[in-house]
Amino acid sequence: MATTWPAPLQHQIKVLLDNFLIDPPALIGTASVDDLRRAHLMRPARIEPLSGYSESRAFVLVTSSNNEPQLWVDPDDNSYRDIYRLFARTRLNVSAALDGDTYNFDHMFPRTAGALDGLSHVRMIAIAPKPNQSAGRTLEKRMAQRARTVAGGKVLRSATWMTIGKAAGFEGWESLPGEDAVANQAVVAALFAHLASIGITPPAGAMEHGLTAGTLGKIR
Repeated sequence: MATTWPAPLQHQIKVLLDNFLIDPPALIGTASVDDLRRAHLMRPARIEPLSGYSESRAFVLVTSSNNEPQLWVDPDDNSYRDIYRLFARTRLNVSAALDGDTYNFDHMFPRTAGALDGLSHVRMIAIAPKPNQSAGRTLEKRMAQRARTVAGGKVLRSATWMTIGKAAGFEGWESLPGEDAVANQAVVAALFAHLASIGITPPAGAMEHGLTAGTLGKIR
């Protein structure tokens, strides 16, 4: 993400990071709107409409903890770019034209894997193209392959360090993650080195590296 981006788009990434580190879980996928509502019974949130779209296609979630709008969309909806532009204009007050070369409008939980896994909605933010494409052709491709074999079956999906890396500009995905945690340690080390270079460190330190390498071996 460039510092020349509109401040509200930069802020959306900070909100995701704060949600992940300070106020977890950072939810990024749900099997139904009702499941998402139930997840917020103890930390109230409200679901608001996005002008011109039914709730089944897109909605805005506003949590009481930070009063920040989040865009959630149907992973099967191919007009997600237009949906995000409307959200940015009407809810984030972004007046600049958002082109696809500078910004990728990204499903935080991969849309193909999410649709295969039966998710009704996934959270969206704008991120830089290179980290999005790097994750898309490797990590997210593997997630889709696994979902085609055995669906994950979870009604709620939360952000992982891989999610944070993608949002924070990590471009180091070079191959499909393996099933073996040991084989994934090099890319995890690169991921955490990138995050550390911009001031993001895991609370659990080295232990988090091992857990993340293990997660890569089974995430779907």
